[in-house]
Amino acid sequence: MSGDYYKEWRAKAEVDYFPQLVILWLSTNSWYRSHYSEITTKRDRDFLNKLRDDHSTRNKLFARFNKLLQADGTKDRVELINHIEGLSFALNRALLLWEEEQTNSAITFEYCLLTPYPKTYGSLVVKQNAQGIRISDLLKLTDDKSALFNGLLEIIYQVRCQLVHGQLEPTDENHEVVKRCYFLLYELMKFR
Repeated sequence: MSGDYYKEWRAKAEVDYFPQLVILWLSTNSWYRSHYSEITTKRDRDFLNKLRDDHSTRNKLFARFNKLLQADGTKDRVELINHIEGLSFALNRALLLWEEEQTNSAITFEYCLLTPYPKTYGSLVVKQNAQGIRISDLLKLTDDKSALFNGLLEIIYQVRCQLVHGQLEPTDENHEVVKRCYFLLYELMKFR
């Protein structure tokens, strides 16, 4: 007996990015723990701070990010820009917080953790008439590649933390944020 199982098979084909981001982070975690083996504390925050502070070619994530941003007119740059734009849009639709008890601390490109110690928040977005990296007609980001990389890394890490620690509600909006973090991190991890 033949039937139309379109809906059933279509539903099975959808990718769940919640576990995919965790698996991808395991790859990132493994890389930075071996790559920066001189860090003896083994705390994720210490490795993340190293990635934030090291904007040399040794930091392969930053080096790839920088290379992609400088590669005008290439498919890889366009993909990176699309991932950044998608993440911005997804964050604006979801309600994820930097600080769980502070409802005015929504994670967005306009309110981003710029430095972890002391915690300072600010915007990665610049005015349309200012110098910056044009992401879309409505979004222009700072042309300070170090600050932009650090902000995006903090966003990905915060989403990862909320997901792993069970704080992330499995809504469609949050799934879209996780999906965009996955795509952005996946693009940066293609450094080999």
